[in-house]
Amino acid sequence: MNTTGQLNILTFDIEEWYHFDIFSTEDKWNNYPPRIDLYLPRVLDLLDKRQVKATFFCLGWIARTYPKIIRQIQQRGHEIACHSDKHLFIREMTPESFHNDLRLALDSIENVTGQKVHSFRAPAFTISEDATWAFEVLAQNGIENDCSIFPTARSFGGFPSFGEATPALIKYKNCLMKEFPISAGVIFGKQVVFGGGGYFRLFPYLLIKNLMSRLDYNITYLHMRDFDYEQPRFKHLSAMRYFKSYYGIKQAYSKFEKMLDDFKWINVEQAIQRIDFDTVRRIELS
Repeated sequence: MNTTGQLNILTFDIEEWYHFDIFSTEDKWNNYPPRIDLYLPRVLDLLDKRQVKATFFCLGWIARTYPKIIRQIQQRGHEIACHSDKHLFIREMTPESFHNDLRLALDSIENVTGQKVHSFRAPAFTISEDATWAFEVLAQNGIENDCSIFPTARSFGGFPSFGEATPALIKYKNCLMKEFPISAGVIFGKQVVFGGGGYFRLFPYLLIKNLMSRLDYNITYLHMRDFDYEQPRFKHLSAMRYFKSYYGIKQAYSKFEKMLDDFKWINVEQAIQRIDFDTVRRIELS
């Protein structure tokens, strides 16, 4: 990979507290109380204090509904990236429907920022082994960097055949994409993701710190809802899904502060400047 020192990439997924719920549909969203801006100013102030720049993967729906949110992030000097338009699972879409969703999202975000979006992350990491066609759609819409690969199995798909969880070049047909997969550590001989979302809330911080310290490459992903203990609860979730959605929220922000103090962080744009992509793995997909 040819980088100098450990590479730690800080990212956030900017969506509302209800966007994770697969039963929640757009016609209901405006009936829910907005909470996206409750923790965001606190996070942005903390990043300013630590002099850290992050990548914020934003929904197009957020850009249209709350454009000031996107402007807040941009004005602090962070990278604005795309997280789709309405948080639909890509592996359940067609190339045409994904193109339409992505185009609307990019137009909505770029209309607010006045800048081209170069990076993308799929909702719930749903560019899986049966949805590799998504890379062609991304490239056709000007996306150069992807952060959608979850390199182990998971309930929404995953991509276990990806192999080592390090930056790579993905070739699909005539498209070439810089890929930043979610990083993974080894616990009892098994590859596990530990540094974002419910995984970050589940694992004790000392374990997260230990796993991170062993790796040359880490990328984390957090949501404002990961810090928001007072958010409304969806009662219809299964017991396991409820646990995953709400466990560990009270401690998450203090863990986040420790993680910022214990490691040096950069965003995707900065990481690209430190990686020699002529030396990384090239993965050909069909």
